[in-house]
Amino acid sequence: MTPPEANALCADGPCRNTLVRVEQDIGIVQVAVPSGRPVAAARYRITRERVHHPSRSAPFIVLRWIADA
Repeated sequence: MTPPEANALCADGPCRNTLVRVEQDIGIVQVAVPSGRPVAAARYRITRERVHHPSRSAPFIVLRWIADA
């Protein structure tokens, strides 16, 4: 089974430049942090921002990191 195509980009934080798949339009999602990091997951807010990349016809949704307080 092929994994679903990524439709979102983490713009900052511990998952910066990571492509992920989100299935909701608004809210907060947990993104798995790449291995070698001290935290297993980071929280990201789904934004209205979009970025285009030539590898994909539809724009990527931009996710912004919610820094732990």
